[in-house]
This record gives sequence, C-alpha cells and structure tokens, in this order.
Amino acid sequence: MKAVKFTLAGRERYLSLTVEAMACLEERFGTIDALIDTLSDLGRAGASAACEAAAILAEHGELARRALGYDPAPIADKEAIQATLSPKEAVDLRLAIPAVISLGFGREVSPEDNEVDLGLAELNAQKKTP
Repeated sequence: MKAVKFTLAGRERYLSLTVEAMACLEERFGTIDALIDTLSDLGRAGASAACEAAAILAEHGELARRALGYDPAPIADKEAIQATLSPKEAVDLRLAIPAVISLGFGREVSPEDNEVDLGLAELNAQKKTP
C-alpha cells in the first residue's frame, strides 16, 4: 500500500488513493482535476474540499491497513477534520492530497529476474565502440 502519513483530527492517518477512493473522489468532485482546481481556492470551498477529500483518502487508507492485518484505528470524518485542522495544517493538507494522488497513480517497475533488454544492450555496445 502506498500512502502519505498525515496528522488529522489529532491522530496520524494514512492517506491512500485506492481504486475505491478514486471512485468516491470522482463521484463527489466530478474528476480528479476538478478536485485539484477546487483545492487551489483559498477560501471556504477549498478548505471544505480538502477536508472532504482527506476524509475519503484517510478512510480508504485505514481500510487498506486493516486489510493488511494492522490493528484498527478510528476513521476520521470530514466534520472531525474541519473541527481540528489548523490553518497551517490546512495548507499542508492541500499539498498532501495531490501528492497522495500522484503516489496512487505511480507505478514501480523492476526488471524481472535475468531479463535483459537486448535493444538497450546493443545500443550501449554501439556507444562503447569507437
């Protein structure tokens, strides 16, 4: 599970973009791009969107933790996050949400055991030949 650790409602939470979290975000905000645009609003709409998105990402991060066998932790809802989030944390949260989304869409590529890219090997050989 890829996640970003963030303190919400006084506890460390793990924000994670799972397939279900992405579906919930898109259901609520329309598209991920629309969410990012809303987060750039420095007023009440942006703060509310950040709290709601954080609640969704934290809920699915916690569900993923539980599925992996970790002890259950409470799930913070939007209202709890809004009630406890400081202005500095709100700024950090608006930066963390796009980071979580980017992390969720990222992929790790590792070569298979004993796999050789013949085209790359030939290109490297040509570079070494004078």
